[in-house]
Formats: sequence, C-alpha cells, structure tokens
Amino acid sequence: MANTALIKDMLDNAVHIGHKRQFWSAKMRDYIYGIQNNIHVFDLYKTETRITEVKKALEDATSKGKVALLVGTKLQARETVKTIAEETGNFYINTKWVPGLLTNFPTIKKRIAAYVQIEKDLETGTLEMLTKKEKASKLKELEKLRKAYEGIKDIKKTPDILIVVDGHYESLALEEAKTLGIPTYALLGSTGDIDHCTDFIPCNVNSIKSIKFVLDYLKTAIKRTKKTEGGVMGRTEKLAPKAGSVTETSDAE
Repeated sequence: MANTALIKDMLDNAVHIGHKRQFWSAKMRDYIYGIQNNIHVFDLYKTETRITEVKKALEDATSKGKVALLVGTKLQARETVKTIAEETGNFYINTKWVPGLLTNFPTIKKRIAAYVQIEKDLETGTLEMLTKKEKASKLKELEKLRKAYEGIKDIKKTPDILIVVDGHYESLALEEAKTLGIPTYALLGSTGDIDHCTDFIPCNVNSIKSIKFVLDYLKTAIKRTKKTEGGVMGRTEKLAPKAGSVTETSDAE
C-alpha cells in the first residue's frame, strides 16, 4: 500500500519535476507520469516505491557496518551532501570527482596523506620554518588538496557503497564503482540511466529543496553508530583472584 503522506511530502518538495522534454532517457519512461509545461513529471507513486526500497537496502548495509561515500558535485547538491555525510559519519565528495579515486585508490591515498601532512605542518607551525615562497607554495597545494579530499581525509579503504546525486552528472563515479563491484544508489533525473547503478530513485536532481528532502529521508538509514573496542559494550576484563584464594591449575601445569 502506498505511503500517501510520503507522496504528499515529495510533491510539496518538488521531487516530481524532471528535465525539459527534449532532454531525457528512454530508460526512465516507466517512471515518468507525463509532461507539464514542457517538463517531464515523475510518477510519485513509483518514486515512493523506489525510495522505500533504497532506504531498506541502505539500512541493511549499514546494519552490517558498511560505510558509504556520498557523491554530489553539482552546485545544488554540495552543501546537503556534506551536511548529511557529516551527520551520519560517512564520507563525501562534493566539489569534483578525481578520476581514479576508486580504481586507483593506492595513489589517491598518497595524495590524501600529503594533504594531511601539510595540514599538520600548518597546525604545528612547521611551515613557518620555510621561506616565504616555499610556504606560499605549500599553502596553495593545501587549498587544492583540501578542495579535492576534505570529505575523505580519514578514509582508509574504498567505500562499501556509493550514494550519488544525479547519476547522469556523476557518471564517472558510477563507472568506477561498477568496475570494482561497489553497490551504487543514485538519485536519477529524467536523463538518468538505470543500468549504471545498483538501485535508484527517480526524482528532481536540479532542486536544492528536492535533493535535501530525499537525502534527509535516507539519513536515518545510513547513520553509523560508533562501537567501542571489543564490541558495543567494550572489552571484558577478568577480575584478579582474591588474596589467599586457591586457583585451579590445568593438566598442562
């Protein structure tokens, strides 16, 4: 049974609006209700089905400790992608997808390490020991690296899943993930290709309001919980025997 309250909320947040009729993918035909004012309009009943299924899949992944990388480099998605990733304890890319970020991860890790080192040198005052020209060069490099890797500064391995805002716009990210067999969940506009991702949500990918609504809806499904060492409750330590008590010895002793 359709969640009518969710459908109404999606309508209120313009989730149903697609691209102009001349810019579309035939693969999205089944998810388009019609055309209004020369703009494709999504069937929100079908969007409701897809967003519910994607949320369930993400909940299952998160419950198994999977880590997500949120990707949204178009202007409308940048702030929301960063905010949701930080609130849920996941990673993000919101300025530019660096080619080879997944498929050439060892090299990317070295670049991230260089970024972290320069940031550390800045904090400790090490950069002050350089010449004015050398310091300026380091700061310029830092700004470049920060722009590219700020959202994945602490990443240790390739992510377990990708959540992508506008799969058409972020096609390179989807291609790299597919090469490595990493599951991908994409917000797709009416120009999207459903074959390039594991699962998708047909929706408005050009509106800040729509993107925020969809990612906010998925937020609880990808929120990571920190575990203490040894498990959720931490490591269990054995108590020392009372003074004067007799302890059992094993046959090996």
